[in-house]
Amino acid sequence: MGCGGDLPDEGAPTGLAQEPTLAPESPVTQEAFCPPTAAATQRVKTILPPSELGIPRFAAAPNNFEDFQGVLHFAVNYEDGRRALWRSTGTDAGTTEVRSFPVTTGGFGATVNSLTATPSQLFFQAPDATRGQELWVSNGTTAGTRLVKDLTPGVEGSFLTHLTAVGNDVVFFREVFDEVASATRFELWRSDGTDAGTVRLRDFGTTVDVSFLDARVGGALLFFVREQAGATSLWRTNGTASGTVQLRRLDAGPDTYPIDLRASGTLALFSLQESSGLTELWKSDGTAGGTVRLASFGASRAVRILGALGTSAYVTTTSFSTQYMVIYRVPLAGGNPTPVVTLPNDFAAQGAAFPSIGAVSSAPGGRRIYFAVNIGSDGPAPRDTQLWVTNGTAAGTTLLRRPLSLSDEYGSPVYAVADNLVYFSAPDSDGDNIEPWVSNGTAAGTRRLKDIAPPTVGGTSYPRDFLRVGDRVYFSAFDETEAGQLWSSALSNTCVAPEEAL
Repeated sequence: MGCGGDLPDEGAPTGLAQEPTLAPESPVTQEAFCPPTAAATQRVKTILPPSELGIPRFAAAPNNFEDFQGVLHFAVNYEDGRRALWRSTGTDAGTTEVRSFPVTTGGFGATVNSLTATPSQLFFQAPDATRGQELWVSNGTTAGTRLVKDLTPGVEGSFLTHLTAVGNDVVFFREVFDEVASATRFELWRSDGTDAGTVRLRDFGTTVDVSFLDARVGGALLFFVREQAGATSLWRTNGTASGTVQLRRLDAGPDTYPIDLRASGTLALFSLQESSGLTELWKSDGTAGGTVRLASFGASRAVRILGALGTSAYVTTTSFSTQYMVIYRVPLAGGNPTPVVTLPNDFAAQGAAFPSIGAVSSAPGGRRIYFAVNIGSDGPAPRDTQLWVTNGTAAGTTLLRRPLSLSDEYGSPVYAVADNLVYFSAPDSDGDNIEPWVSNGTAAGTRRLKDIAPPTVGGTSYPRDFLRVGDRVYFSAFDETEAGQLWSSALSNTCVAPEEAL
């Protein structure tokens, strides 16, 4: 099957699949944390005024969290159009504005965004009244925050994507609409934070598309280039012209698209969808020789990538006819995929109940993958949402919580800090009051972390943007201030009884 073909169609689950023998793993020391407490989860600072939108899930909140030199940096895009770069050490006094940007007429996307840290500098995009949205850089101080280069002179600004740290520099794409060709031109750039050191590496022209999917592997950016009448290719750049190369031509068909990409340690796992419906699973270590097709799955199922654990990749396949999802193990060294377990679907017989993968997360070097499963419905909102964990075995694949968010406008984030600690959001047993939750990877150890939003503001905090920086996990949440604010949860190796329970 590793060379193509289809798998037998998956029907209703008849029990766990037979367990293949796993190769022994080399011992790796993993971080472990005690269950975080409600008392150690507090608002860091009131930054935003009460929202004027009247809809908590759409209210402005701190976002674009980034760890720069061990300090949280983030964007605040106010509802009145003001923009700002902030930083926080986890205390009220240590949470300060780095640089503000006045209200502009830059239009959609004119925000502080794309925070990208290198060892010595923090790059980001921000709007300017006279130069539009452009690339900025900061050393974490107000005086050291400045415009890098006016790439598109005038108030129009630049449309920059794929901002990625490569060593002490960043690489990115500048997309420009070419009026003569009536198409988008894709230009690859590199910046060291200076005007002179911000240069174009390659002009890909207007006859190709650059996919929004990318991954940072081996100190380089991997990205896909698709010829409009030809092949899809995987490229790599290390921030130099000579180091910007095509790794492999992946398929010659004009209707082949990359549909999924997940960086997992030193590898990138990605899938290609062909016009026949065939889905190919690939791996790449950032070299031509290390870019290899692992398996092919037929047109009767949808395939999504979970990630890699040890010597195997893990994917889910969902049958279009039976509406059951199966986890498969795919050897990274080559070989046939093996079914691990079929996940239950209580609504499969009712129709319009197709399972799909939501948020996925695993700790660096971890032995578990946490993932959300959404069961579809006749409308835009899912009829069921679930949090699962797997260690790559049937016995180690466990349902942790259902439901998660049942909204079509807010999906529950999933953020693994360690193998034994994952943050996510979920409602109470009635499906209301979405708040931050935590789990140690077992159903018994899954509980609400803190009830943040009181009934006076709707009882739902809509937590977002979980990120660990040092000994804290930061996130934003809508609270009694009637706005999205910065919150943090302190991590500890000293265990105390949790205040919240299921």
